Amino acid sequence: MTDRAVSDRDVYLKLAAVAKELAQLAEAAETYVGNAALVSASESLSGTARVIYEHCLNGGEDEVH
Repeated sequence: MTDRAVSDRDVYLKLAAVAKELAQLAEAAETYVGNAALVSASESLSGTARVIYEHCLNGGEDEVH
């Protein structure tokens, strides 16, 4: 873990990067099941990243709800 606080922007960037990596792995999956699992995980993380990005655009960075 890290001792520093992680900003919403940092969370967005990391989730987007992991989503992209999972999408690339899905292209190389050996089975339909593996491909489906990786695509599903990628889309889920991508959607979460998008929500965080929109939150940051709306000036909500670092607010706790």
